[in-house]
Amino acid sequence: MKHQSGYAFTLLLLLAGCGGGGGGSDAPETTKFSLAISDAPVDNAEKVCIAIESLNLNQINGTGPSWSNLDLVQTPEDDGCLPENYSIPKDSNGNPKFLYLDLLNYQNGSTFALLSNQLIASGDYGQLRLTVSDGRDETLTDLTGGVTDHPTSYVKTSSGVLPLYVPSSAVKLHPFNAPIGGELKYQLEFNLRHSLVFPGTADHYKLKPNGVKLLDVATLSRITGTVSDSYCNNDLTNAGVYLYDNDVAQENYQGIDYDPEHNGPIAASSITDGSYTLHFIEPDSYKVVLVCNAADDDLTDDGNSFDFTPEVGADEIPVAVPTPTNTETNNVITINIPVAS
Repeated sequence: MKHQSGYAFTLLLLLAGCGGGGGGSDAPETTKFSLAISDAPVDNAEKVCIAIESLNLNQINGTGPSWSNLDLVQTPEDDGCLPENYSIPKDSNGNPKFLYLDLLNYQNGSTFALLSNQLIASGDYGQLRLTVSDGRDETLTDLTGGVTDHPTSYVKTSSGVLPLYVPSSAVKLHPFNAPIGGELKYQLEFNLRHSLVFPGTADHYKLKPNGVKLLDVATLSRITGTVSDSYCNNDLTNAGVYLYDNDVAQENYQGIDYDPEHNGPIAASSITDGSYTLHFIEPDSYKVVLVCNAADDDLTDDGNSFDFTPEVGADEIPVAVPTPTNTETNNVITINIPVAS
């Protein structure tokens, strides 16, 4: 797994109960917390740049502040998102209002380390919140003195640049517990094939928050394998490999326009030189499915208006993904889609 650096995050927590002594019963109870970002591959985009304004934790019944801000430390690289002749707006203290990440840099098993073994107060957390600038309303500073607006968060394709909108300007993730003296390693998976949509005739892209998941790194596996070119009429050009929940019947399969809760795929992979890889899979029972017309699968905004029926090109292959026994090395499960009989 490749880790790309360029930004560092420092956690600023005011922990109550520190007292005047050191190491006694008044010492703060803390947990080491690590967080990375990753993305499942998306087609037809050159950049998907999010302008991150803040990262916050909401502690439930803790001794510290109810909301703790994870301070963002800016670096000059800007992850390739900052266009020439523009700068990031500054706050009242003269600091950049956000940092940039291009989600397309963290695909195919790559991750970006947001936090590494930072100390947080132990206890129950109700929410992790990533605040993202609204590219429809917020713009970069034009250094040329002109009035050419460029959205803060944006998607760049061969057709140009359009703003990126995140509802409520925040991605909100599920509760978790930080045990005393423990170590937590989580990952924010931006599955853009599920979450990045173009709402009809709108002039912006939309990031659906339900396409972003908070994953426990220690539980994740990877499914990889080969696909025989005898399938799909001897042509895998438009084919892909989808992962469905084991309880979904083949006649109910939907495309990526549908969330997994509505019979959409949990993960999807293109086929390159006869091989595929499905990254960051949580423990459960699934079916590996060859979809011959995957290139025709696309996303709309409402989950109903795009008519796509997966063309299954081979027998489904059931797979049970266990929890890795070695928390330092994720499982790699090999599933080959064999020669047609």
